[in-house]
Amino acid sequence: MILGIDIGGSQFGLVLATTDGKVVKRVQRSSDRDAGASLTIAHILSESRLLLAASPEPVSCCGIGFGGPVDFGQQRIINSTHVKGWDDCPLPAQITQALGIPAVVDNDANIGALGEFTFGAGIGCDNLVYFTISTGIGGGIIIHGEIYRGSDGNAGELGHCPILLDGPRCDCGNRGCLEALCSGTAIGRRARMAVDKHPRKGRVLLRLAGGDPVTAKTLFDAARQKDAFAQSLVVETCTYLGMGVATAMNAFAPRAIVIGGGVARAGRALFDPLRREADRFLMPIHRPHLKIRPARLGGRSVLMGAVALAEKML
Repeated sequence: MILGIDIGGSQFGLVLATTDGKVVKRVQRSSDRDAGASLTIAHILSESRLLLAASPEPVSCCGIGFGGPVDFGQQRIINSTHVKGWDDCPLPAQITQALGIPAVVDNDANIGALGEFTFGAGIGCDNLVYFTISTGIGGGIIIHGEIYRGSDGNAGELGHCPILLDGPRCDCGNRGCLEALCSGTAIGRRARMAVDKHPRKGRVLLRLAGGDPVTAKTLFDAARQKDAFAQSLVVETCTYLGMGVATAMNAFAPRAIVIGGGVARAGRALFDPLRREADRFLMPIHRPHLKIRPARLGGRSVLMGAVALAEKML
């Protein structure tokens, strides 16, 4: 039995699962971002003890997916851009000391890629590239069944591929990154700017928003209703995202491109134009092999990836 942990900026999740991916119990909890890392760790340990006590079999190890940069070689969290107190945190050592089981950590995008590869949309693939699109855009690369981390351990930052010269400022400090154009946050921002500029064309978006700010979900809902203005904005988004997907395909030639995160829940309103736009930027040799798949595990990608990582590493 394996314990999996997924730590985000505003919530954390835990799962108790078998090595073949059967979930025995899953827990999801909100965390207090202002309280810092120490309180979150205390809550995680408390919930973990409850799961271990209820486990039908001994728990052998723990895998952790963390929403921020991780020094995988040293098994330390580098920092979090959302919550204070995570700087240079040796979380696996703390988990091991508190729970008495070995633990391993990696960043959540790598872990999500491994989860989909092992238990989800990547089953049957030898290689895949994973995009997670929500507040930001993360990425993970699986080559011959292993996470590719690069020479410094930080490969897979697909959200920071430059797409648009002099584009919007990205949180990383550069301009025109894929994340600054196509994250859920960026899609909503660009849609609001378009509606402010063309309120008559954006009336369907405004109606669906119901007085609240227009979001990425609003945009895809309007596109699903065949609103031409919304569809044009979705195509623009998918053009940028298609450049990122085609870059990954041209560079790595994976068996599949898997897309998860909140934006992927848009379904065909996203994937149909994305497949068309990505095809435009592919080398001809790769066109017959392009497979863009939605993540199959949904919100469990990181949790199940944590289970897979622990089983692999420990």
